[in-house]
Amino acid sequence: MEENCQSKTYFELADLVEQQGQVIKSQSETIAKLLNENVEKENLINELMKGSILN
Repeated sequence: MEENCQSKTYFELADLVEQQGQVIKSQSETIAKLLNENVEKENLINELMKGSILN
């Protein structure tokens, strides 16, 4: 019976590790999206600044 509980604990741990991996993947995708948005905004600001300096 103790071995059965140990196996259950290992499976629960493996499930938690998989869930954590999914959370990390989701966070990585969100970070990449936010970084891309930030770069786009910085480029827009730089272009607007160039335009205002030239005028």
